[in-house]
Amino acid sequence: MAVLIDSEYFTPADRREAVTAILQEADIGANLRMWDSPAEVVSRHQSWMLGPIALTRSEVSGHQVCRTSRHERATPSDTLTVTVQHGQRRRHEQFGAQTLIEPGACEVIDLATTFTSGWHGLGGTLCLQLSRERLGISTELVAAAHGRLAASPLYPMVTAQIQHLVGLADQLEADPGAASLGESCLEMVRALLISAAGRGPGDGAAIPEQLLIEQILGYVRTHLSDSALKIPDIAAANNVSVRHLYKVCAQSGISLEQWIIEQRLVRARDMLTDIGYAHRSIAAIAGAVGFRDAAHFARRFREAFGMTPRDWRRSAAAADTPPT
Repeated sequence: MAVLIDSEYFTPADRREAVTAILQEADIGANLRMWDSPAEVVSRHQSWMLGPIALTRSEVSGHQVCRTSRHERATPSDTLTVTVQHGQRRRHEQFGAQTLIEPGACEVIDLATTFTSGWHGLGGTLCLQLSRERLGISTELVAAAHGRLAASPLYPMVTAQIQHLVGLADQLEADPGAASLGESCLEMVRALLISAAGRGPGDGAAIPEQLLIEQILGYVRTHLSDSALKIPDIAAANNVSVRHLYKVCAQSGISLEQWIIEQRLVRARDMLTDIGYAHRSIAAIAGAVGFRDAAHFARRFREAFGMTPRDWRRSAAAADTPPT
């Protein structure tokens, strides 16, 4: 665990000025205004790393944080937070809309773009922080999902999961499976955002093409382990015809069948070097990423990465072994 900020480190008279200066110099870049008197300011922030994601817990007295277009230009950011609010209602304005986030509610906040956010009184947040690029989704999809998370059937699960993860954060960060858990959280958040941004049952062809292709690819990512995954199933799940599916993919320069194979191989490559999967055979890993035939998997892996899965695993293990 890393303690990022704790207002108790500062004398009461210095707290507001010190906390404001620290947060304004944070990576995202923003203006901060604390509502309370200097002696009453509270600002505590903790963080834990799970591979590609960060868990954070914050407790902050009344404040407003504002990221302007000037900050957006000066300090580009790739960070999204999926945030569970507690203690106080948050008033958040982003993407041209104002949202009231009640205690216990969950919302996605894009730290890259302009926003104004805050609350009165002592409140806090529990967050997953992650890279939008790593998620493979666009600002447009985030904007479409913002304010609509609760419409997704995944919403209660994700909200409860964030609370559960933060509650066990010290144990999880030290666990050998931490990185794999972080990867699964990426998939969970991607599924939630795509689910919330989508139109649900209806005509998928009515969705803007950029959102549709991200929805299609997100669906595939969450079903890579299904060896029976077929193009007609993908089309049906996204409420489009097979013909329209191929058209949208082609316009984005994607050969869907080849893309699926590439994604499966990349996932297998990561699993082969993950200590959490060291006990699993290569055939089991092949099956876990959707390959029915281990020999076919080995051949495609070698074509993609220049060595067999076994050699890849051995080379990674050798690189991690300290010299004697």
